[in-house]
Amino acid sequence: MENKQSLKSLILLYGTILAVITILISVVKYVLGNHLERNAWESMIGIALMIILIVQPIRLLKKGNNGLLSISQALKIGLGVAVISGILSIFYFVLFANFIEPNFANDVLDAQMSEALKQNPNLSTAELEKGKELGKGLVMPMLYGGIIIVNLFLGFIISLITGLALKKE
Repeated sequence: MENKQSLKSLILLYGTILAVITILISVVKYVLGNHLERNAWESMIGIALMIILIVQPIRLLKKGNNGLLSISQALKIGLGVAVISGILSIFYFVLFANFIEPNFANDVLDAQMSEALKQNPNLSTAELEKGKELGKGLVMPMLYGGIIIVNLFLGFIISLITGLALKKE
């Protein structure tokens, strides 16, 4: 029973830490005025944070379990951390998009339309408006779904590799 409690507390602690750091990065980007931009360094930092904050609790569980670790325990931690982080991040984005920056969805669509126009300068204004209208109701649900899917995928891969490397039953 102690092992399950330890597993749960590790998941909650490290999932919350990952979410808080991710949210802080988003807040800094917003304050700097580049919250609509995506770049490689941001993705690399996010993946590095996720690796660190999934591997560490797996290592701690193994250490606290007399050196024993199963792949299923590693997967539970990795997916648990990913889910907690994803849920808290979605909660932040709901607050952000509804209260802090109510035009966020429109700004994202405008940025996407601008990018589409750069890639295909032959697009007419009518085609751009039609695309924007279609995307209005989809931007935020796609963002929320994307957060969960990417978190779960990366959490699974990271915890599987870590579990295979550290496994000792």
